Amino acid sequence: MKKILSLTIAAALLSLFQLSAQIDRSKAPEAGPAPVVEFGDFEKFTLDNGLRVILVEDHDRPLVSVAINFIVDPYMQGDKTGESEFFGELWSKGTASRTAEQINNEVDFLGASFRTSSSSIGFTTLTKYTDKMMEILSDVLYNPTFPQEEMDKMQDQYLGLLQMSQSQPSSIISNIQTATVYPEGHSYSDIMTEATVKNITVDDCRAYYDKYIIPNSAIMIITGDMKLKEAKALCSKYLASWEAGEVITFDDPAVNRPEGIEVVFSPKDGAVQSTIRMMAPITLTRDSEDLMALQIANGIYGGGGFDAKLFRNLRETHGWTYGAYSSVRPDEVSATFYAFGDVNANATDSSFVQMRQELQNMMDGDYTEDDLKKFKTMYAGDFSRSLESSDQIASYAYNIERYGLPADYYATYLQRLDALTLDDIRAVVAKYFDPDNMYWFCVGDPSVIPALAAYDSDGVVVELDFEGKPIERKAVAEGVTVESVLNSYLEAIGGRALVEGIKDMTEEVEMSVMGMSMTTTTKRIIDQKCFSVAQTMNGNPVSNIVLRDGKIKVSAGGMEQEITDPAQVEAMSDIYPFPEILGAEQGYVFTLEGIESVEGSDAYKVKQEKGGMVNYNFYDVATGLKVKSIASAQGQTQEVVFGDYQKTAYGIIYPMVQKVSLPQVGVVEAKVTDVTVNSGLTPDQL
Repeated sequence: MKKILSLTIAAALLSLFQLSAQIDRSKAPEAGPAPVVEFGDFEKFTLDNGLRVILVEDHDRPLVSVAINFIVDPYMQGDKTGESEFFGELWSKGTASRTAEQINNEVDFLGASFRTSSSSIGFTTLTKYTDKMMEILSDVLYNPTFPQEEMDKMQDQYLGLLQMSQSQPSSIISNIQTATVYPEGHSYSDIMTEATVKNITVDDCRAYYDKYIIPNSAIMIITGDMKLKEAKALCSKYLASWEAGEVITFDDPAVNRPEGIEVVFSPKDGAVQSTIRMMAPITLTRDSEDLMALQIANGIYGGGGFDAKLFRNLRETHGWTYGAYSSVRPDEVSATFYAFGDVNANATDSSFVQMRQELQNMMDGDYTEDDLKKFKTMYAGDFSRSLESSDQIASYAYNIERYGLPADYYATYLQRLDALTLDDIRAVVAKYFDPDNMYWFCVGDPSVIPALAAYDSDGVVVELDFEGKPIERKAVAEGVTVESVLNSYLEAIGGRALVEGIKDMTEEVEMSVMGMSMTTTTKRIIDQKCFSVAQTMNGNPVSNIVLRDGKIKVSAGGMEQEITDPAQVEAMSDIYPFPEILGAEQGYVFTLEGIESVEGSDAYKVKQEKGGMVNYNFYDVATGLKVKSIASAQGQTQEVVFGDYQKTAYGIIYPMVQKVSLPQVGVVEAKVTDVTVNSGLTPDQL
């Protein structure tokens, strides 16, 4: 089939350009008409139980891929959000005759791959093992057991992933968009939380299986080294006895559409970047006649990478971001159009303004015939290259069947693309782009809120937490000041005199990171402004940082670097363990910013500034103890939640458990194993 495809594509390209011998070189050659593409034959048949089967033959390699895709109408999962994902992973974890380990071992022995999800089951294998893999597939299809022990493992994994997502702007912004756009009862209104994950049971997975894993809601795609007769025999042997069921569908309430500019914000204290998304729900299904023209319009605006307006504006002209893009996503329930990027915090509002301005430019027709040709050529090239893959051809055949597209939808793709005009682009821009009615979603430092409020149509920025729930701002009681908050903290840990008596301090912390044991030992000599931070992994030295004699020496991976620049040394010299006793004479400025919830309890939020560095500390209203700290350095934000305060030998009350949010890792629990004060440390001991 690939040889046929190559010849077809070559013929198509030849029809677009005249041979050089026929060209009048005094003028540019004209392209010929776009061809009808013959992208390869595929066969279809339907079993008596309603299972639709598509076969795309490819005999160039001795491989066969099988996928059964289930058309599950989206539904609201509510307080069990995540059950479909759990079902998809748990489905292959055991059958009445095979454990998860046995399934994996059999598949590995055959050199195959096997996969399940909430809406599919399938495999890829050498042709000679197709029958064996179909036997495994049918066993999983008919006899899943959903083992409780595997469920327990999955819940632990998902809870860990959720903890990680709480600090990831991309996850947060998706949650606040979901909470804003989709009303309660809508199938897209679900947000997975620790509570919903804990609610899911194996019975829920079994119920999902009984409702949705039925042949008459499925399309099976077979790709590779197989003839039609073989495909029919295979399906008859393994799938003909599969009983049909009731196809369940749902109706959704209307989505919430923006009225004017509506700014929705989620705080990430100390963030040096803002994650932004300008978005509007649209009505656009995959069979829409507008889709191709709208994709071209989106390419010109922001979907075309380096060549798009957004990228050139926000990155090349202003330098506010590494990249800004846009996307149009058709969907049978609720489609979306949005522009997005990670931008410098001090350019948050300006970036939104430029995104909106470029959208207005599209409305005003600020694009040319050359822009249209450029993106038509880009899309034509992408489409032509895709025809070299039998898997992609199978995907096209599936789309025709799944979404009721015309049989020649892909065969005439290049013709329809070639026929697009500027008037077509103008029509879809006018229909789908509306810069005056958009949601502006942002995750970043709260300091950007006032600037964003100036653009909100009613001047009010909606604030949501990482789960999309409204943030409740409580008023600080009369008489409470930043000084009283800090004094309460100092009294809670032992008193100002005890803290001021600290001359040196050694702290040892242990944590497990990605299965490895890490120990961090921090030593401080207060008066001499010396410190060291040594890290070991599984007992082996990893890094060591030493500040001594006004310079910093960093050792890691067998390399050593010395930092002597006064500004960098000063930035890294903030070694005091309890800066709350320091004041303006040491360069510290503290500001009481309000009350927020930390781990379910009210806490005073205090902004701590020194030399351009900003930290946020949170002090429990009831106990006075510091319960959270947020610090930013080198473009990364680190959050630490403190707990299990205990009295040390010196008398200071110290948090012996610290939950640390690490980039790309998630929340790691660190345990303080030793706190030693005034041991007589000297600089040569660092």
